[in-house]
Amino acid sequence: MSYHSPMVQHTIDNNKESLSNVTEGTYPLGVGGNSSNYPHYIRFTAKRTGSNDKPRSAGEVVLYMPPDALKSTYSQSIGDIEMGSAIQIAEGSKNIKEFGGSESASGMDNFLSMITGGSGVIADSVKSGALQLAVGALGAQTTAAIGKATGQILNPHKAVVYQGPGGFRTFSYTFVMVPKNADEAEQIFNIVKFFKLRMHPEVGKGGIDAIKSLTLGYPDEFSIQYNVNGKPIDGESASSPLFRIHNCFLESFAADYTTSGLVSFIGTDQQPLTTTISLAFKETQLITKADIRKGY
Repeated sequence: MSYHSPMVQHTIDNNKESLSNVTEGTYPLGVGGNSSNYPHYIRFTAKRTGSNDKPRSAGEVVLYMPPDALKSTYSQSIGDIEMGSAIQIAEGSKNIKEFGGSESASGMDNFLSMITGGSGVIADSVKSGALQLAVGALGAQTTAAIGKATGQILNPHKAVVYQGPGGFRTFSYTFVMVPKNADEAEQIFNIVKFFKLRMHPEVGKGGIDAIKSLTLGYPDEFSIQYNVNGKPIDGESASSPLFRIHNCFLESFAADYTTSGLVSFIGTDQQPLTTTISLAFKETQLITKADIRKGY
């Protein structure tokens, strides 16, 4: 069996690629069509973006849905802070008022009196606040030494605070492709070329190459659409138990041409017997409640 080495043709117009909404590759052949053999698949559509342009389709690839596709992780950043001396001073101020003093200059006498001669919970509270301010600058070692000597530590008065979304969602996929004929081998070649080409930047305006150019253009974004039983997970509702995905950048792409650890080619051509590709995408938008209501 002999396959001709497939080539990808790109139309160049004024040093810019001519864009069209065409399917540049499918695997297996027939996926994404009306065939019931492959009812579940993913459609990857590349979208060109520019500072003054709306996203435009730059072709698409349709692949079977792999087992690792149905995963999505959501996270939020929840931190904690030590209120410490702020709580102690606030409590001390409240205790002064309850003790009959005021927050004016005359109340300061009561405040000092409580520190020097008072006793009980009220005085201890104020003393603790003052102590925390005093030892705060002494460093962790001194604070630890005081705690060990007294058998007590300063109450840090920790509070849980929300610090925002945990980050952008990421999605990873692995596809193993073994061509059954020359047509499928060409599709696999086109698929690999598609992802490699669309994930990389353009040379900036006026530049000859990436070294001499002062700027680089953004790479393409990708629309990732899941299709289950031939129907896309789309629309403005969360009726599907699965999830939708905002536009993504392709962060990393890996191609492995070995077959079970061996180097194998089809016939005398350079077409490998097995092509395994791994893709890692990062979403371009943070998720909010509004997105969850829409099925993301």
